[in-house]
Amino acid sequence: MQEQELSLRDYVEVIKRRKKTILLIFLIAIIGSAVLSFVLPPVYQVESTIKIGQIVDLSTFEKIPIESAVASAQFLQGPGLLTDAIRDLNLPFTLKKLRKRVSAEPIGQEEDLVEIRIEMADPPQALSTSRYLAAKLVERHHQIKLEHEDKTALLAQYDEQVKGLYEQLTLVDIHRKEILTEYDAQIKGINEQLTEIKDDLSRAKKEWERMVREFEPLSEAESRLLVGYINDIIDKEDRYDALMRESRETQIKKTELSGDAGEQYDLLMVQLREVQTEKAKLERLKSAKMYITETIVPPEEPEEPIRPNIPLNVVVAAVIGLVIGLGLVFFLESLEKGK
Repeated sequence: MQEQELSLRDYVEVIKRRKKTILLIFLIAIIGSAVLSFVLPPVYQVESTIKIGQIVDLSTFEKIPIESAVASAQFLQGPGLLTDAIRDLNLPFTLKKLRKRVSAEPIGQEEDLVEIRIEMADPPQALSTSRYLAAKLVERHHQIKLEHEDKTALLAQYDEQVKGLYEQLTLVDIHRKEILTEYDAQIKGINEQLTEIKDDLSRAKKEWERMVREFEPLSEAESRLLVGYINDIIDKEDRYDALMRESRETQIKKTELSGDAGEQYDLLMVQLREVQTEKAKLERLKSAKMYITETIVPPEEPEEPIRPNIPLNVVVAAVIGLVIGLGLVFFLESLEKGK
């Protein structure tokens, strides 16, 4: 413990004796970092987000992206487009330098969003470059839509789909009516049998009660006849119960099948309304104006640079200068003691 206290005291003494050296290195690091931060040209960042449009597949009417987000990002960073940007915007960069200042990548897991990021020393230049690249991507996707979508063919396909949906609706409606008619006939037949059995039971019970009252005491033949009536009543009651169960099951099946047919009918109606809506949109607009690629987050001219970050640079330089200063004085102290 004593050695540790002496050692710590020695460290403090070394720092006190050589505090000027430590302070000098500390100040040099801070001043050097500040000067360098002021000398370095500022870098401004412009960001924009593009939503990729969709193409309507004529065979399935499914909407698919005009181009994947990855392919769009590759196009935005491709040498052909960047070379055109240098020429059209008179940018003071070579292709290699411009590629370092342009970044385009998909956003997260989204399949139709691309972010463009431009970093340049001139804010208006960065803004015009971002707008140029976005406009070129929109123009490219517009051409792709024109090549793959034909308004006349698309309207004809929509008409065919509407016709097919109406035919399916008619068939479902007919099928539903047939089901209801069939089950209504079954239920009517069961109810008729129930009524008939109920009447037979009523007559059998009355005959049984009459025999019990009139035949006292009962002969053997009369007893067998009475037993026969009782068995007949039991059979009719069993038959009545079975028909009642059958009637309930038939009612349940009728409800279920009618409900299934109704759900199918409603689903087809939803599809029909969607197709009619899409067709109405297409009739009002050109196909190329539907589901287009567009800039959903437009670029804006930045007011503050993202680099250099002078406060952060100074703080980091101060910490590094302090560490180097302490390391240097302890190294010099060890050299002197070694002599």
